Formats: sequence, C-alpha cells, structure tokens
Amino acid sequence: MTFQIVMLRTMLVWLVVWPLVTGMLMLLGLIASDMALGLQTLILTAILVPLISLLLAPGMQRLATHLMKVRL
Repeated sequence: MTFQIVMLRTMLVWLVVWPLVTGMLMLLGLIASDMALGLQTLILTAILVPLISLLLAPGMQRLATHLMKVRL
C-alpha cells in the first residue's frame, strides 16, 4: 500500500468519523445527559468502534484504492 493511499484513506475515514462522533454525542446528550461521563463514553465507544472498524474503514479503504486507480 502506497503512502498516498494510506493518507487518502486516513482523510476519508476522518471525514466519516468526525460527523458520526459529533452526531452521536449530540444524540447521547439528549438521551443520557444525566448519566456519568464514563458511562456515556462507554455507550458511545461500544456503538462507534465496531461500526467504524467493521463497516466504515473497510469501505473507505476500497474507495481510496479506487480513487487512486482512477487518478493514475
């Protein structure tokens, strides 16, 4: 894997993760604002880590590879 693909994949994942985390924080704040911060973090990471690592990151890898092939 070339450095360009790694950097492109990193940027694509970040562009997906940032709004996802922001949205989940907002939603969790509405639903569980009275919960302790540690419990909120546990819930947030229990949802986001599998979602990102199993679904989003592999998709971004394929997209980055495709974009680099189209560009070459």
